Amino acid sequence: MKINGINVIVQRKNIKNMYLRVIPPEGNVKISAPYFVSDDEIIEFVNSKMDWIIDKRLKIENKQYIPDLKYVNGEKHLLWGEDYTLQLIANNIKTAFVNENTLYLPVSKRSKIKNRQKTLEDFYRAELKKELDNIYDKCTSVVGRKPEDIKIRKMKNWGNCKKNKVITLNLNLARKPKICLEYVLIHELCHLIEFNHSKKFKMLMDKNCPNWREIKKILNE
Repeated sequence: MKINGINVIVQRKNIKNMYLRVIPPEGNVKISAPYFVSDDEIIEFVNSKMDWIIDKRLKIENKQYIPDLKYVNGEKHLLWGEDYTLQLIANNIKTAFVNENTLYLPVSKRSKIKNRQKTLEDFYRAELKKELDNIYDKCTSVVGRKPEDIKIRKMKNWGNCKKNKVITLNLNLARKPKICLEYVLIHELCHLIEFNHSKKFKMLMDKNCPNWREIKKILNE
């Protein structure tokens, strides 16, 4: 069907809710809909998502769209700012590892995407912990403060610091150049002195990490 000039492919399924996707590289719009939903309800649903659809199609057209990762052979993954080609290997090896330009991921042949993702994220977590061990003394000595604990998890921002002096760092920092991890750790350590982003806080950052503005740009690219 055609809705507001956009061709929409509708697939009826034995499901309870409607699902909409914009598929690269052409930007086709596909709807999965329950058998009991009328055409009018589908049209209303698509119109309610029209701003999102247009934005997604523009990103695909401008090559800004990042496809979902499937964790298959040949896929590119980042580690410390460098591209590595993923290679799945037998899961009798306990952990992922890199050799030259290849990232080897030990998973079973029948593993699902979630299992492969978890195996890679476990590797990222281990890499982050190793690098934190390398820079912890340097960063805490520079700032003059130590946290009660440092945690690693997936999160929207790169890091945070709670008033209980617990610092949390984003797991995806393992994808960025190592200097970004150092910057984020110093940033959060400075919050142990100044719990905001005031002028005083920026002065602390200027003192403890003079090139932090340049690193921040690299981090957010």
